[in-house]
Amino acid sequence: MDIRKILTISLGHLSCDVNGGALPTLLPYLAAVHHFDYQTAGGLMFAYSVASSIVQPAFGLLSDRVHSPVFVPLGVLLAGLGIGLCGLLDSYAAIFAALVLSGIGGALFHPEGARYANRVSDRRQGTGLSIFSVGGNSGLVLGPLLVTAATHLFGLRGTLVFALLSLVMAALLFRLLLCAPLPDAPRQAAKASPGGRNDWRAFGTLTLVIMSRSILFLGLNSYIPLYWTDVFQAGTTDAGLVLTFFCGVGVTSNVLGGMLADRIGYSRVIRLAYLVCLPALLLFPRTDTPWLAALLLAPLAVGLFSPFSAMVVLGQKYLARNVGLASGVTLGLALSVGGMVTPLLGRVADQYGGLPTAMLCLAPVAVVGGLAACFLRDPAPADDPGPQGDAA
Repeated sequence: MDIRKILTISLGHLSCDVNGGALPTLLPYLAAVHHFDYQTAGGLMFAYSVASSIVQPAFGLLSDRVHSPVFVPLGVLLAGLGIGLCGLLDSYAAIFAALVLSGIGGALFHPEGARYANRVSDRRQGTGLSIFSVGGNSGLVLGPLLVTAATHLFGLRGTLVFALLSLVMAALLFRLLLCAPLPDAPRQAAKASPGGRNDWRAFGTLTLVIMSRSILFLGLNSYIPLYWTDVFQAGTTDAGLVLTFFCGVGVTSNVLGGMLADRIGYSRVIRLAYLVCLPALLLFPRTDTPWLAALLLAPLAVGLFSPFSAMVVLGQKYLARNVGLASGVTLGLALSVGGMVTPLLGRVADQYGGLPTAMLCLAPVAVVGGLAACFLRDPAPADDPGPQGDAA
């Protein structure tokens, strides 16, 4: 495993996903200034998450054919530019459009970034993809802190910090990736080596599991700050810190989950994660004590973050001939379901008992995901072609 290249692409992942991490914490500020209700605020999360996910398979196919490292810095630039504009815009439609632009940037980055991480991980794909994922998870941790500091110092216009940060990081990544490009796989060697096969049935089951995880993660990640400000009557700073704690636990569990997956198997780690998540998910909406609710966020974070790299690796193994497409679906298209459900959770909260009722609705989703995970199996060694370069 090439540690230097893994860390480089992980840095790119951080600078891309810091924007998505900032959005949930930004929602209470936007809601207060523009008088948005839960459903309307959830619609903004929908704009970002669906735009960042629904076009990712197309970008994944493009990555399979072009293999251009330029997609990485360009995606970072667009993702930061969209979030950066949110604080300057006055209309809901304009903010919605800016978040769509930011989402497209994420969609452009992730397939090429995951394909790059796959190729430089050698046989330690669980560990390599977990390091890649840690970059994104770290962005989720830093995003709430950065948006809280920026808005405290500069008001809502402080979101411009994200545009400036993305410009600097895109320039840095462009230089780093051009100075350390991946060698092209020799054509004859690629033809002589087995290209693996695409197991669409197993990949379909995995996609269902990832959809379940997406709904759970986006539902919690989107509404945790609003949960603390509205249910527990906490300040926006406290809400941002709680979200940072949730994502911080997730970063640690992501690394441990990837290392564990290399030892005991990817599918087993996914099943264990659902077992950890479900009890905490049932207890969380039923507690009225902020510190206990915060403690319950720890097992929720472990259950939702630890299997992420295992899911991406399994997707790349199931679609061994189209790693970019697999990355686009596992990192993107499956997540669009979570983005679509987020406004529905907001509607439930608006009309049927507030956010605790909406959070309780997530429990059946976890049950479905856990049952589907029981049918996942790691590919047999003879069917596992290892890291892929060019798609066959």
